[in-house]
Amino acid sequence: MPAYYPLHLSIAGKKCLVVGGGRTAERKVKTLLHFGGRVVVVSPEATPAIRTLSRGQKILWRKRKFRASDCAGAFLIFAATDSAAINHRVARLGKEKSIPVNVIDNRDACDFIVPALVERGPLTVSIATEGLAPVLSRKIRMDLERYFGPDYLRYTLLIGKVRGAIVKNTRLSGKQKRKALQSLLSLPIREKLALGQKISRRDILAKLGMV
Repeated sequence: MPAYYPLHLSIAGKKCLVVGGGRTAERKVKTLLHFGGRVVVVSPEATPAIRTLSRGQKILWRKRKFRASDCAGAFLIFAATDSAAINHRVARLGKEKSIPVNVIDNRDACDFIVPALVERGPLTVSIATEGLAPVLSRKIRMDLERYFGPDYLRYTLLIGKVRGAIVKNTRLSGKQKRKALQSLLSLPIREKLALGQKISRRDILAKLGMV
């Protein structure tokens, strides 16, 4: 099987179909909602969490068996039932309609896999083993969560603000901007943030000789 192409994909407002209503389906639903997906669940039964999300109109739950027509308009499909036969049918229909499908516990049937994530605001680190060892991905994620502590959120946001100021500075040439950006990453900003010190964008620009 060919390697997966790594991609960060916007699903905001797009229909994401989850076939299945168990714990695995529930995890898929929560992640899709987190990233703004418009989630439709198809399953005769569902976990209490899925039922609650449906009652709160956070998702649409079709309380019945899967139908081919459920695929209409879907951007992504997740086959997450405990039946290999149903998952296979969902995957086949998705492929026929050129809709990317993720099938739980069947790497060969997947058009895409969902990586383990470490999130610190706008900073997202994805970890995947191409479906071979998800348990290893989870371990690596936990290791990285310790490394990328809460200070990394402040660090990322601050770096973004300073970068914006550098890029918009009309007095600098392209070469000067590139040099300033390289110098920016060599400053001990994260270390100071980790110690609880307050650093402003102006402080950093001053260190770079830009104010």
